[in-house]
Amino acid sequence: MRRVRNELGRAFPPARQAEILAALDAAGRVVSADVATRLGVSIDTVRRDLAELEALGALRRVRGGAVRPARAPRRLADRLALEEPSTATVAGLAAGQVPRGGVVAFAGGTTVLLVAQRLPRDLEATVVTSSPDVALALRDHPTVDVDLLGGHLHRMSQTVTGAETVAQLQALRPDACVVSACGVDPGVGVTFRERDEALVVRTMIERSARAIVLASADKLGSVSPYVVAPAAGVDVLVTDAPRAAVAAYERLGIAVVTPEAPAVSAAA
Repeated sequence: MRRVRNELGRAFPPARQAEILAALDAAGRVVSADVATRLGVSIDTVRRDLAELEALGALRRVRGGAVRPARAPRRLADRLALEEPSTATVAGLAAGQVPRGGVVAFAGGTTVLLVAQRLPRDLEATVVTSSPDVALALRDHPTVDVDLLGGHLHRMSQTVTGAETVAQLQALRPDACVVSACGVDPGVGVTFRERDEALVVRTMIERSARAIVLASADKLGSVSPYVVAPAAGVDVLVTDAPRAAVAAYERLGIAVVTPEAPAVSAAA
């Protein structure tokens, strides 16, 4: 049976590629050497398959294998109009992770905006944000002070970006930051699609004592072009993924918050 399967793998690239995509869908990433062994083909054959699948937009190649592709970029307003249940779930879990009595940096994105809207009404904190939408969402919060960073408004992400924004963050030492990633992969790290936004978020994470990263299940194992932090640089990962899907992140020492395990103490 193994021999027949291997011969089929060699003879029919579509069938072989379908197996690769099935494995990718199940695990979030595939390792070229493992695929070659399982299908009984050479590493070069697997690499050609991965290149063809990447050209079709079915995956994104990384060193040693491939991961799921990140979603196509959309404007913030479009993403808000298409709010998904997973976004609300992650935001609800993340709101309880924001530390009390400190300075917290908020990046942009729909999930972070929903976190701001869900902050407890008795939370006392100072929020420093690159998102005008987050600042407006908190304008009526009775015990949260809001500092909006200055800079150039990036139309796609609807956040402020540029050297001025980065310089303001470099002068801060927030107790925590809240970031919604485009992709989080154990090997590649936390990634974003937009270069200018990524530069701001990278500085935000580097300057913060604690990084709280939000990622729905479909973003785990996904990779976008710009790396803002290694996976091991994440302190808390908030996701709606099942526990079985987050083991690789927990092995890195990341505290993972899921609907099945929602309690990780927020630092005061």
